[in-house]
Amino acid sequence: MLQVQSDGETTIDLVELFHALLKRWWLILMGGLIGILVAGVYTYQIATPIYQASSAIYMRGSGNTVASLQDLQIGAELTNDYEQIFKSRPILEKVVENLGLNMTYKQLGAKIQLSNPSDTRILRITVNDPNPQKAADIVNELVEVSMDSVREIDAKEPYLIEKAVADWDAISPSHRKNLMMGAVFGIVAVTAILVLRFVINDRVRTMEELEKVMQCPVLASLPESSAYNFERRRKRKKTRQ
Repeated sequence: MLQVQSDGETTIDLVELFHALLKRWWLILMGGLIGILVAGVYTYQIATPIYQASSAIYMRGSGNTVASLQDLQIGAELTNDYEQIFKSRPILEKVVENLGLNMTYKQLGAKIQLSNPSDTRILRITVNDPNPQKAADIVNELVEVSMDSVREIDAKEPYLIEKAVADWDAISPSHRKNLMMGAVFGIVAVTAILVLRFVINDRVRTMEELEKVMQCPVLASLPESSAYNFERRRKRKKTRQ
């Protein structure tokens, strides 16, 4: 309930707010359960699972043994070079053509992720797709076509460490994360509604609240008559008729 101070400022009784929320704990709990239910329906019935496949190649670099020792420091530069090759339009178009993919080369390029672990000359190629086998096929075809192109540029072509295989464990959506977020959202939503109702409720319901609002003691009170309330409701009905 809102309290008006002597200087005209309006404050909120946090203790009373806490007790008001505590009395309606079951509503807050129900909000969390409904949030879990909605998140579960979305996660298990609506959301499309995404699968990931990846391959790794070793970037040999070019030069003698002394220069090769410095390749660890220029791994980022090598990654940028290979990224331009792996994601170039001719390479992507060839992959689309070879696999008969129903997408443009730009859409294929958006699926490809290239990463270079720090202090290594390893380049990892990753593709996410709703079909795990399709993701693996794209990665392997991309690596094969790209390495053919690299052979024409550098005699020291990259070495294939591992081929991509279909992984049937989806990387998204995360069931546990979505259910937890649903529960939190439901609890927060119901709590916000209860707090809002508490703040805008300016009715005086008890003598203690009346004393707080009027800032003076209550000397007497008149009990409400149920017979009077019944008679008043009956008169209202007659007036409406």
